[in-house]
Order: sequence, then structure tokens, then C-alpha cells
Amino acid sequence: MHEVDLVFLKQFFFASHQESLVLIEYLPGKQLKIMNRILLLALYLILMVSCKNKEVDDVIPDPQNDLLIKTEIITQSFVGNGVQWGGYDVLQSWTGNPTLSQADWDKLFLRVRFMRPPLVRLMVASGWNYMIDGVFDPSKSDAILIKILDFCEAEGIAVMLGEWGHSGGTTIDQEWLENSAKFVEWLLKTKKYSCIKYFNMVNEPNGDWSSINGNYDLWKSLINQFHTKLVNKGIDTQIKIIGPDIAIWDANLTSWLSNAHFDLGSKIGAYDIHTYPSEVEVRNGTYKNIVKAYKNAAPPEKEMLMTELGFKYSSGTDLAIENALRISKDPYASDDSNMFIYDAFYGIDVTDAMIQNMLAGYSGSLIWDLDDAMYNINGGSSTKLKRWGFWNILGSEKFENAGDENIRPWFYPVSLICRYFPTGTSIHDVITPAKKGLRAIAGEKNGKFTIAIVNSNFVAYDINLKMESGETIQSISVYKYLSGKTSAFTGKTDENGFAVPEETIGSIDFSSDKSKKINIPGQSFILLTNME
Repeated sequence: MHEVDLVFLKQFFFASHQESLVLIEYLPGKQLKIMNRILLLALYLILMVSCKNKEVDDVIPDPQNDLLIKTEIITQSFVGNGVQWGGYDVLQSWTGNPTLSQADWDKLFLRVRFMRPPLVRLMVASGWNYMIDGVFDPSKSDAILIKILDFCEAEGIAVMLGEWGHSGGTTIDQEWLENSAKFVEWLLKTKKYSCIKYFNMVNEPNGDWSSINGNYDLWKSLINQFHTKLVNKGIDTQIKIIGPDIAIWDANLTSWLSNAHFDLGSKIGAYDIHTYPSEVEVRNGTYKNIVKAYKNAAPPEKEMLMTELGFKYSSGTDLAIENALRISKDPYASDDSNMFIYDAFYGIDVTDAMIQNMLAGYSGSLIWDLDDAMYNINGGSSTKLKRWGFWNILGSEKFENAGDENIRPWFYPVSLICRYFPTGTSIHDVITPAKKGLRAIAGEKNGKFTIAIVNSNFVAYDINLKMESGETIQSISVYKYLSGKTSAFTGKTDENGFAVPEETIGSIDFSSDKSKKINIPGQSFILLTNME
């Protein structure tokens, strides 16, 4: 009870007993009836005790700290979280070699094998992948793309393939279109890749930076014509066209999805968008509401994927200013870079966004991106990199920094949220306490569970983990990632830099409304799993 409230109640009490008040103030004590004095004293003591108890009640912490895993399923058959891979198309001009060294391939494959992404995105272009001196020749892909596809095929990683852009300007170059379809046919029929599940025609067609230049009708015509090519080649049942692949910043472009569903129907097998939110939108949770609008605009029976996810900071903010300063000091960083890939907090923000996508019903998220060395800007032999990766695999060979090949902090949490939410996982809704920056998601597959919790706030929370179904979960590995200053983080790793469990719990019994108390530090990511 605040002091002002206590004063108010005292005033109210005496105003309600004016006769007694007058007797107290104006009558000699011997003339005041003893009964009246006793009554007043008793009532006043009752009031004070009541107020005192209220004061105690107000400082008791809110008991509603339950984090409840619901039986309700958000997504029945999850595709999986993953990453943008591919590129390396300027290697020849950088190193004199058409491909990476075997040591670099081995290092890449080891790391991706630990990450175990259920899905990756690989984008192609005619000049990079299947045209040599104007002649269709897909062997041009042997040095890079085929090595990655061979790995994905062997590891059971699904692939979303796509063209960066179309040829023809405001029309469609029919020769280019036929060669693009022939390339897909060659990959599916000749190379017999079963890992290629999706194909995307043109990156971010709504943007003025895109070859489509925001022309929805041109994009629609391209999809119609490409689908006809797939049907004529007898491969339309082997691969899904995914779209519209638009880049969004708010909820104002949902018409691209609703129109695509109306205009193209079954020709679109899955839907996707790209987002690059600010840290504010993700940390305060409004990001989920934005992406949910696009999920709601897509047909519910179709998969909805976030196929590019990164962070861009609002102009004038502290992070935007610091990012620009770091770019200016790095001779190899282009303006299209996020320099906080070196900071531990970036892993908190990214996993927070991924969890919000899962809560919004998305079938998976693809992080932009795996490796700094994949893409440059301005084409040619430019060494201005798009720095967005978990490492730079060419740090020693080309970029004068062998340490840049090391795994960066944010790989720790992101690799886990990829690895332990495999394809086919049922994603369960989670009710979290109303605490700033706290979010969680849970998944189940074949009787095994994964629970991911993120706290982007700087304040620690004690929560009571509960499960509505009353399961008893056995043999749980607990991973903990706690962000520190700059690149410092707390989290166990092995000799390769891969995450290892902080502890193993024999079982957690959620039957009969039982709970498990867990402390969630500020700026932390915790994952509990009994999946392999």
C-alpha cells in the first residue's frame, strides 16, 4: 500500500465516523464514552492491519511465471530452419582457381554437417552456372554448385534453387527461359538430385533493384511460362515453384501473396518472403505481427517460408552509426554488410526472430548467410564483400586475416535451432509469461522434444517450464548461450568450436501439472532437447 493510499483511507475512515471524531477532538476524555473510544480504536487497528497486509501483498512477485508448452500445434510438418549458401562465383578472379581448396571444402562441410540445416537456398544465374560463350553448358556448375548439391544430397538437406533475375527487361527472353528450365531438367533428370525441392523465379521481384522492378504482371507471366516449361519437360511434379520471394518491411505488401494465390493457383507450390527487421521490432515482438500478416495472406494448406532473414538498422540509430563506422574501417566490407556478425548479441537477435517466425506459423527460416566469401558487390573481381556470414572461408587465402575463418559467436545458437528442429517436426504453441524480450517455441518428432527459449532483455527471469500434455521427457541435453560484450559469450564448445551441452538432465516430469524451474539470464538463448 502506497503512503498516499493509506492517508486516503484514514481520511475516508474518519469522514465516515464524524460523530466519534468530534467527540475525540472536542470532548474531555472523561466525557467520551468508553465504548465509543474502544470501537474507534478497534476499527482503526483493523484498518491498519488490512493496509499492512496489502503492503506485503504488493511486494510479492507475480506468481504467473509459467511457460506452458501447449498441445496445440502451429505447424504440423515443419520444413526446417537453414541458411543461404552457394555463390563463390568470383573465386577464379580472386585466387586463380575455379573452386575452393579441398581443405576449405572439408572445413565448410564439417561445419554445415554439425549445423545440419534441413533446408538451404542456392541461387544461380546463366553466366555463373549454365552458359559458356552463348552455348548451354551446365558443366560450368561443376566447380562450385555441384559440389554443394552433392553434399546436400548425401546429407539429406533439402534445397531451394532459384534464378537471381530474368533476362528480357520488361518482356521475357524466351531463349533464356528455355535454358533456365533446361538447367533444372538437367539437375533433376541427368544428375538425379532428389534434394532439390523448390524453385524460385527471380529474387525479390517487388524491388526496384530486381530485374522485375516491382512489375507484378511481368512476374506472374514469368511464373506461368516457367510452369508450362516444367510441365512440357515432365518435371512439374518433382519440384515446387515457390514465390513471390518479395522483400518486406511492414504489412503493406500482402497483396503479392493473395494475388499470386488467386492468379496462379496450384502453380505456386509454396510461398515465401524476405525480411530484414530492425532490432527494435524483434526485441519488442512487433516483428511477429508483421510476418503473421503474410502467413495469413497465403493459403493455409501451403508451406510458408522465410527465405532470407537478417538485420538492418534504422538510419541514425546507435547500431546503424556503429555499423557504418565498422564498415568504413574494414577494407573488405561493402555497404551491404552487417558488421555485428562479430558480436555475440547478434545470435540472440537472430534466434529471437527465428522463434517469432515459428510462432507465426512459418515452416522455416533461412539465414542470410553462411559465408562472407560467397558474394561481393559490383561484380568482377571486387573484393568488397557482403559480410553477413558465420565466417570468411577465404580469410587467409585472399583477405589477409586467417582468424576471419574462425567460427563467429552467432553460429552457436543458430546452428542449434537449425539442428534440433528437423524436417517433419510438429511445432507446438507456447504461452510465455508477459516479460519483456522473452519468447519460446517447442517441437516434437517421433516422441522426442526440443524447447528453445530466448531472452533479448538484459534482465534475468525465473520461469516455471510446464507442458500441457503432461509428458515425461528423458535424457535432456541443455545448451546455454549467454551474450557478453562484443564477441564474448558464455557457452560450452568443443575443439571445432561447435556447441556442446552445458548439462544433461535425466528426466523432466510434467505430469500432474508439475513444472521445472529454469533461470533465463538476460541476453541468453537456452535449448533443451532429447533429439539426436
